[in-house]
Amino acid sequence: MDKELSIITVDYKSSDFTGNLIADLEKHLTGVSYEIIVVDNDPDGGGAKKIKKTQRKIKIIKAKENRGFGAGNNLGAKSAKGKYLLFLNPDIKVVDDSIEKMLDFISKHAEIGALICLLYQRDAKTFQRHFFGRFQNLLTVLLRRQAGRLPAISDLSSSSLTRGSTNSNFFYSDMVSGAAMMVKREIFERTGGFDENFFMYFEDEDLCRRLSDSGYKNAVLSTARLIHYEGQSSTSLEKKKFYYKSQNYYWQKHYGRFLTILMKILRAPYILLQILSPPATRTSCISVPVRR
Repeated sequence: MDKELSIITVDYKSSDFTGNLIADLEKHLTGVSYEIIVVDNDPDGGGAKKIKKTQRKIKIIKAKENRGFGAGNNLGAKSAKGKYLLFLNPDIKVVDDSIEKMLDFISKHAEIGALICLLYQRDAKTFQRHFFGRFQNLLTVLLRRQAGRLPAISDLSSSSLTRGSTNSNFFYSDMVSGAAMMVKREIFERTGGFDENFFMYFEDEDLCRRLSDSGYKNAVLSTARLIHYEGQSSTSLEKKKFYYKSQNYYWQKHYGRFLTILMKILRAPYILLQILSPPATRTSCISVPVRR
């Protein structure tokens, strides 16, 4: 029997977080039919066995190799039976019925491609950086580097955030983070899923751009919330490496060679600053957007 919702999480050396996430889902998801699919992206690890011991009803898929976040989610989506898909990072904490609110909202809004709710940091008060935003262009690359980080959110009622929306409960955004992204399975499959050439970073923005190109709108539901502990599976240096590599591919794919070269020129001084800065200050020199 098909489910209303398939929840997919990609686990890489984070089985403790995954176990807590599953417990939260079972506690708070009481009004919908759903399935949980865990993709173990660590082919040599024992995370899947650890989860299986305590969660017998969970569908666990063991990846033959770690091909990244997008590929792992695609693997889970291929086994999904739900009408809607929810991609959740393992280090997400569910605190109430927000997922049911997301499902109710997206089922009533056929124009929505990808949907996210408000994402908070672990203090449950501060918004996570970059969980939504505009598509990158030369100006946003330059300003993002100058400021160190994008403001997470300033005013939910501001026109720059709510353009196209007449309902204060949500607002449209060019892109939303893949850390807690809901999308109709039919639309996801028709759009081609995540581009597996991205190992980590930008696969969510790329998908949102393709959804937008197909006529859908991506949105943030401001009446629902989740907590994201952020980036438990990789180090800061690894994040920067993946980020810049994915950024290069994203720009080449969507903007072509010439604009990609210009982007790299704008980006170069900040990478150099990062390299030359003392280790103790490197984190503050460049802030890589945390979506994962």
